Amino acid sequence: MDGKKVLMNSDPEEIRIIYRTEKEAVVYKPARMATQLSDDIKGSSLESILKKQFGKEDIYFPHRLDRITRGLLLVCFDKETVAYYNEQMKQKKFEKHYQCLVEPSVPEPEQLTGIHSRFIKTKSGRSRIVQSGGKPSFLEIVSAAPSEDENGLYKVKIRLITGRTHQIRLMLSDLGIPLSGDRLYNPDSKFKQFFLESVMLKFTDTDGLERCFGDQNK
Repeated sequence: MDGKKVLMNSDPEEIRIIYRTEKEAVVYKPARMATQLSDDIKGSSLESILKKQFGKEDIYFPHRLDRITRGLLLVCFDKETVAYYNEQMKQKKFEKHYQCLVEPSVPEPEQLTGIHSRFIKTKSGRSRIVQSGGKPSFLEIVSAAPSEDENGLYKVKIRLITGRTHQIRLMLSDLGIPLSGDRLYNPDSKFKQFFLESVMLKFTDTDGLERCFGDQNK
């Protein structure tokens, strides 16, 4: 893991600052914490907490994580920096890797490795797959293997190519490997545990340096 400043914390469910410069930071977002809230009177969102921690009036997110998703997230401190990273993502030059636990309803989930595409529409906080009129959405299943800890579950590693709302959860459900415990896209799940984590970010920073945070092989 590279970076100019690293602060480690043994508690995996606390915010951690992994890396910080004057323009950006990579942080670890706990599960069950909203990235942003339109009405955050209590100041409980990651955005509100980081504004106080960094002493910033505004911070910007070129990508976000669902409330129940944990892991690595890039934060920008000015409009020019977030515009730069938005363009990097548009050009598919910003890599995001995830891992999750799924509850297969199809035989041989290992055979699903490769790039998958769908058209996705989002309304009222829920996404659905459509035949036309949605946003083209792509992800790559890097690997799928039985979980060593949970019988009946598979651990799936993913490279997210586009960043639509609930994209991983929705597309994996459509492929027959929905996330365990995902009451929105897998309401009949036999498991309570939900696990989706952003485990690696790889990008070229505003100084032209290659940066990689986290572990693709985690």
